[in-house]
Amino acid sequence: MKLARRAPLSKVVRTICLPEAEEKPMTGQRCVTSGWGRSGPSPALSSALLEAQVPLLDLADCRRAYGKSVPIGDGHLCAGNTDGSSGSCVGDSGGPLQCRKPDGSWQLVGVTSFGSGCARPGFPDVYTKISHYTDWIRDTIANDLDS
Repeated sequence: MKLARRAPLSKVVRTICLPEAEEKPMTGQRCVTSGWGRSGPSPALSSALLEAQVPLLDLADCRRAYGKSVPIGDGHLCAGNTDGSSGSCVGDSGGPLQCRKPDGSWQLVGVTSFGSGCARPGFPDVYTKISHYTDWIRDTIANDLDS
């Protein structure tokens, strides 16, 4: 997506750090996912931005949960409270998964992709892993600035 004009930074519009290419997220780290998706069984989407704290999970555990019916590749990242307490839901796809770095800044580690229901116990949410695409993102930005 390319904006027609610059977005002025404010309290609600900010930049976020990108990970280095193929940087490995820390399993167990608690991160924040957010979106305007459903907040429960109602089909209505939220009128307010919602967030949930979720731990990053080992990819092998994610693959076991989904089995062979859903291929989980190196370009994926899994996170979620597998007890079903909270997570992403319908309408949250495309939203950020962000983690705080040791220096206090925020880093975009994932983009909400899919799950198996809304915070369904035993099934983590699956995200597109940003570090898998960092080189492509940076190349695309550089090429766009050159044109």
